[in-house]
Amino acid sequence: KRVRLNRMPCPIARSMDIIGEWWSLLILRECFSGTTRFDDFQKNLGVSKNTLTARLDKLVKRGVLKRVPVEPGAKRRHYKLTEMGKELYVVFVALRGRFHAPHL
Repeated sequence: KRVRLNRMPCPIARSMDIIGEWWSLLILRECFSGTTRFDDFQKNLGVSKNTLTARLDKLVKRGVLKRVPVEPGAKRRHYKLTEMGKELYVVFVALRGRFHAPHL
């Protein structure tokens, strides 16, 4: 069973409670690459609809992503990074730089 970290005093632990699941990290990677639509997340990641829905809902609930209409007045929505979500970009740059091996 996964331990919840959201009530710990450490801000790193609380952050990991939000984005520590691998699908959440990969969803955010897609967001930083410009992906906004559910179907595109699913196609690019190969994740099940149930898992994707759950992770997107959690990221929205925790303030990392927001759902916005595709166009004014439209019922269809897509996902955009919030300011909090955009601030995570430096984390991704650090992870990619540390583990990226361009020669492989």
